[in-house]
Amino acid sequence: MIKRILLALLGFFMIFFGLGVIEIGATDPQYAQGDRVGAYIAGACVIVGGIVLIIYHGSIFIDKYKKSRDKFKIAKELRSEVCPDFFLIKEDTTEMGKLIRSFRNDYASFFDHPGIVENDALQKDATQMYWHILSLQKARLDQKGLSLKFSSERLGYGSMAPIRENTYFDGKYKITEVAETIQAKQEFKKTNGKKLYTRKSVETADYRILGTEFKSSTQVICPNCGSPSSREDLIDGCDYCGTKFTVEDLDNRVSDFGLKHDCDVEYAKYRERRSKFIPLVALIVGVPTFIIVTILSAINASKETGYGPMVGIAGVMMAALVITPLFIFMGEMFFLTIGFPIIQAFASFRFMGKSMIKKMEKQNMTNKRWETMIRQHDPLFSMNGFCSSLQNKLAVIHYARGPADAASFVESQTAEQQVAQYIPSYQRIFDMQIELIQLTGYQVNEYIQEMHVAVRLTLFCEVNGKVKKRKETVRMILVKDSACKSQAVCAPAFTNCRQCGAPMSLLAGRTCNYCGHARRLAEYDWAIRFYQAMG
Repeated sequence: MIKRILLALLGFFMIFFGLGVIEIGATDPQYAQGDRVGAYIAGACVIVGGIVLIIYHGSIFIDKYKKSRDKFKIAKELRSEVCPDFFLIKEDTTEMGKLIRSFRNDYASFFDHPGIVENDALQKDATQMYWHILSLQKARLDQKGLSLKFSSERLGYGSMAPIRENTYFDGKYKITEVAETIQAKQEFKKTNGKKLYTRKSVETADYRILGTEFKSSTQVICPNCGSPSSREDLIDGCDYCGTKFTVEDLDNRVSDFGLKHDCDVEYAKYRERRSKFIPLVALIVGVPTFIIVTILSAINASKETGYGPMVGIAGVMMAALVITPLFIFMGEMFFLTIGFPIIQAFASFRFMGKSMIKKMEKQNMTNKRWETMIRQHDPLFSMNGFCSSLQNKLAVIHYARGPADAASFVESQTAEQQVAQYIPSYQRIFDMQIELIQLTGYQVNEYIQEMHVAVRLTLFCEVNGKVKKRKETVRMILVKDSACKSQAVCAPAFTNCRQCGAPMSLLAGRTCNYCGHARRLAEYDWAIRFYQAMG
C-alpha cells in the first residue's frame, strides 16, 4: 500500500516537473524554436506518465473503498505496514468462538457479585468439576472480603489465528484444547474498593473443552463407561452403566481455563514488530525531512528571479526527492548498526534468554518421553489432559474450606491426613498460578499405575490488606487402576455405593454419606497416594 502511495506521489511530481520543462521552453529566450518544441514534447510525455501513475494507483484505492464495507480499511492497511497488526475481534464466526466468549462473559459475571447464585449462567458453560473449583475460589474471596473484576477481549495479531484448536478422543470424551489470543485483566479488590492486586495478560487464554464423542450420526459415546448409545437413550440413562444425564451434560463444557504468558505468541509479536522496524524508521525520518526540505527549498526559490512558478515548484520537489531518500538511508544505517542491536539486547530479556528457553525445551522433552512411555500402556493418554486434571485437583486443595473439600482425590485415609495438614496454611490464598509441572517417574503393573509428579506454584496471599507472593513446590504420588483409561472426570461422575446402593458423586470423596463405606477412587481417576508441599 505504501509503495502505491509513493508511486502516486511520484505521478504528481512528474506532472509538475513536466509543467516546469514546458514553462522553461516557453519563457527562456535562449531556446531556439526547435529546442522549444523538444521541451514541449518532453514535458508533455512526463506529464502523461505522471497522469497514468496517478490514475492507475488511485483507481486501486477507489475500488478498495467501494468494495469494502469498512470505511477505514485503507487506513488499517497503511497502519499494518508500519505498525504491528493488533486489533480487537468482536464477532464470532464459529461455535467454539461463541462458547469461549460466552464462558468469559459468564465467568466475569459470576465473580462480579458476592455470594453464589443458584443456577448461575456459568453452570451452562462449565463442567461440574470446574464449577466446583470456581465455587470454592468464590467462597474464599467472599470469606476474605475480596471481589474479582474480570475483563477480556479477543485479539487478532498479524497472521496468527486468534483461536487455535487441538481435538482428540481420550476414550470417553472428545477433548478440545483451545488457545485464544486475548487481552485480559483480573483485578482483585477489597470490599471498600481498594485495589489489592491486578494481573494483566495480552498473550493467551487456555481452555480445555469436554464434549461427547459421536461414533456415528446417530450414536454417541457414553462419557461414563464409553459404550455407544443414542443421545435420547443417554438422557433416559445409559443402558450399560445406568448413569443418568441431562441434555447439557452431552454438550461442550469448559473443564479448565487459565491465562498465561505464551512464549510462542510473545515471540510472534516480537517478529511482527521487528518486520515493521525498517518502514517505521523510514517514516519517522522521511516525513520530517521531506517537510523541512520542502519549506527551505520553497523559501530559497521565492528569492530567486527569472523563473516561473512551475519551475519553482519542480525545483522544490526535486530537492525534496533527492535529499529525503539520502536522509532515510542514513537513518536506516544508524538504526541497523546501533539501534537494532540495542533492541535485540532488550528483547533477549523480555522474550526469554537462550538458557531459559533451553531449560524449558529440556523439560518438555523429558515430559514427552514420559508421555511416550505411558502411551505404551494407555494409547489415549494426553500430557495436556493430565496436567489440566492435576491443576484442577491442586486448585480444589488450595481453595478448600476444610479437609472434607480436599478429600475428593485421595486414595486412602493416610493420604487424606497428609493433605489435611496443609489446609490451614492455605486459608490466606486467594489466587494461584502453576509455573511448572514435571513428571519424575511412572510405573505400571498388572493392577495399578503410579505417577510421580513435582509442581511449582506461585500462591497469592492476602495479609493485613496487602498481597504477598509465596512460592511452593508440591511433590505427589498419584495412582490409578491399570484398567482405568479415562483422562477426565466431570459432570457424569456418579457411581453407586457397593454396600448400600446410594448414588455417590466423585466430588463427595471416598466415603458414602449414608453407610460410611469407603470406595477406591483410583478405579475412576488419578488419586493422591502421597502429598508433600515445600515453601
